[in-house]
Amino acid sequence: MKRIFIFLTVLITAVFLNVASAQAPKHVTWRLTVKMTSATEGVMTLKAVIEPGWHLYGTNLPKNGPKPTVFNLSECKGITFTSALTPSRNPIKVHDNMFDMDLTWWDADITFKRNFKITNKEKANIVCNISYMSCNNKTCSPPETTQLTKKL
Repeated sequence: MKRIFIFLTVLITAVFLNVASAQAPKHVTWRLTVKMTSATEGVMTLKAVIEPGWHLYGTNLPKNGPKPTVFNLSECKGITFTSALTPSRNPIKVHDNMFDMDLTWWDADITFKRNFKITNKEKANIVCNISYMSCNNKTCSPPETTQLTKKL
């Protein structure tokens, strides 16, 4: 009887710890790639892979709405950016019933590119912190921040 009690206690504890440590599903995942165009110049590409039925909010949103997508590249070292961060296509403008306002978003995978020049080869490193929020037509995921890094 004591063995059964110990077994059940361990089993219940394991199940509880597994459920407690489970994370919410990610509806947007990010990838960072770099293509060198010369020995000292390259293109950084950030790709958002968006789950079907979900959308990623745009970078310029009105106040009191959802969290816009923000790219923070201030931690990069040994490089200088030579262009603006540019999306592969413009976001669509939609009236969002959950927030009762006109908003912009991407409803399918999107890439963002930015050119750079290496200024210090030993320290050259891209660090991008992306803050964003995603929703579908019924619910939203909490705002989150993802950090992507790439040593050059």
